[in-house]
Amino acid sequence: MLSQGIDHTGLVDAQPVGDSNGDDPAQVAAVREERSRRRLRQTARDMILSMLVVSGVVVVLVLPWNRGNSDSIKVVDPAPVIAAARTSIAWPVLAPQGLPADWRCTSARITSAGDSQPIVHLGYLSPAVRYVGIEESATREKAFVRDETMGGQPAGSLTVGSTTWQRLESPDGKQRSLVNVAGGVTYIVTGQAAWPDIEAFTRSLVGG
Repeated sequence: MLSQGIDHTGLVDAQPVGDSNGDDPAQVAAVREERSRRRLRQTARDMILSMLVVSGVVVVLVLPWNRGNSDSIKVVDPAPVIAAARTSIAWPVLAPQGLPADWRCTSARITSAGDSQPIVHLGYLSPAVRYVGIEESATREKAFVRDETMGGQPAGSLTVGSTTWQRLESPDGKQRSLVNVAGGVTYIVTGQAAWPDIEAFTRSLVGG
C-alpha cells in the first residue's frame, strides 16, 4: 500500500507505508538525493526566469535611448539662407566656401537684433565635432559682441589676407572667438572648437 507525500517543491512522491525502522537506508538516501536535485533544478529555473524578466525591463528602458543616439546630428543646407541674406542685405555677407566634407552645417538663419538690424547666423560642426559658427550684423548694440563671445577677453590677433581679426577667449577658456568690424558691420566667428579649427573656418569665409 502506498501513501503520497508532498515535498516543498509541490512534487508528489510515492512512498511505501510501513515501519520506518524497516526502511532500506539506501532507498531512503536515494529518495532524499532525488528531492535535493529537484529543489536545485527548481531554484535554478526560478533564478533564470527572474534574470530574463529583469533583462527584459533593461532592454525596454535602454533601447529607445540607443536608437536616438545612433546619429542625432541634423545637417542643413545653408545655401538658401545665404542667398536670401545676400539678396536682402546691403553689406557683404560672409559664408564659408570650400570647407572639407567633414565640416557639417547644423544651423542657418536670419534673425533681428534689438535695434531691428538683421543678424545672419551660420553654425557648423568641425571634424572634431565641436561647434564653430559666424554671427554677422550691422547692429549697434554693445552687447552683441559680449553675448556672442560669452564675455570674451582679448587674446591676441589673427591676420587672414588683408584682414586682421581680434582673438577673444571667454573667462572659462571654453569659448574662442575672432572678431572683425568693417564698414559698420561686426563679424564674429565663435565656438568651442580648437583654435586651429576656428582659424581654418575663418580662412574659408568669402563675401558676397
